[in-house]
Order: sequence, then structure tokens, then C-alpha cells
Amino acid sequence: MKRLILLILLFTYTGTTAQQVQVEISHVVGALPMQLKTTTYHNAAGDTFNITLFRYYLSNFLLTDATGKTVSADKAYFLVSEDSAASKQLLLQQFPAGKYTQLSFMIGVDSVLNFSGPQSGSLDPVYGMFWTWNSGYIMAKLEGYSPSSRLPNHMIQFHIGGYRAPHVTQRMVTLLLAKPLEISAGNTPKIRLQADAATWFNGDYKVSFRQIPGFMSPGMPADRIADNYQHMFTVQAIVN
Repeated sequence: MKRLILLILLFTYTGTTAQQVQVEISHVVGALPMQLKTTTYHNAAGDTFNITLFRYYLSNFLLTDATGKTVSADKAYFLVSEDSAASKQLLLQQFPAGKYTQLSFMIGVDSVLNFSGPQSGSLDPVYGMFWTWNSGYIMAKLEGYSPSSRLPNHMIQFHIGGYRAPHVTQRMVTLLLAKPLEISAGNTPKIRLQADAATWFNGDYKVSFRQIPGFMSPGMPADRIADNYQHMFTVQAIVN
């Protein structure tokens, strides 16, 4: 009888335990750690600048195994912000057990929600990531100051988002894992990622703050900056 009860409890435990993966994110600007307001950085155009706000959405997380089979996490939208340590700790839910060699995710909010009006939770407009006057969500936002900027008080303001065909700023990221991520019942493995904000301005589309000190609507410059920051993430470690 005791053995039967134990088997029932074991079945219940393994059948309801969520398989979780934790994603830890750190931010840098080139070779320097990101520090809001206090550190001066340089872009490829030779402009100096600092950063006062760095914030973006991540969603649509997927894992792929060595055979090419892809599984998705529960639907969730994460608002990552440099000024919030908690926001840089993402807990992905409901992955099946297995070994995975590739991580994919979206920078931004998918187009369905962009046409669905303001949402709740991390998508609440209170976080300043929704354009009530424009077309939907801001996918990513970087603000600061640069002596090169001709905006008032030398501001730089890049609010990349919205959806106005053919301009789309959601970007999918796919990262190969240095070693397989092992997911099993009762274990929460970690993926440590690093995001480099310098890629916003130093990618294939070079940004000079003298020429473009900011951009805050759907359009070609936003598309190109999204192309740039699609490459800002790297995998730093896998902890099984």
C-alpha cells in the first residue's frame, strides 16, 4: 500500500512540475559595463554619449535540439530595463525535458498585439513603451545625451517600434549554445546572456548623432537600427 501511494505521489509530482529555464541578462556598451548617466561611451562615428534609459521587450522564446526539433515556452512578454535588476532575470515556463543546442527569441512584441491596443502586465502603457498617438508598441528604447546632438539639451532619443507597412521592427534572434542546455524535472538551468548597446549605432548601419540624434516613429532609420540591435546578444554561459 505504501509503495502504491509513493508511486501515485511520484506520478503526480512529475506530471505537474513546470520545466523552467532562467535567463540572466547583463548590459554593456562595447567593452564597458553599462552604467546609466555616469559613464561616457563612444560610437563608431566618433561621438561621445551617455545613456540614461535602456529598455526593450523580449518574447516568443524557443529552444531547438540537435535534431532540429523546436519547442516553445509559455507565451510571455518580458520588459527588460537597465534600471531594474529584477527585470534582467527572466523565468521561462513549461519547456519539456531534453537537451537543447539553440535559443531563439524575439526582440519586441508580435504584430497581433500591436494591433490589439494597450495591454496589461508588462505591456501596460504605464511603462512608457506604448504609442497612443502612433501604431502600437515601442520594441526598444535608448535615451541619453551627446554633445554632438542638435536636439534640445543635446538629447539622444531612439524609440524603435510601431508597425506601418513596410516598416516592421520586431526582430528574431537565434543563438547557438556553447554546450547543450539540459532541462529535467526539479532542475532550473540558466542561460547567461550579454546585450551590447553599442551595436545599435555601430552595426552595418552606422549612426552619427550629428545626423540622426533620435528617431521615434516607424520608418527606414528605425528598421536599420533594429537590424543593428538584432545582433546585440551573445551567450556568456550555460549553467545546467
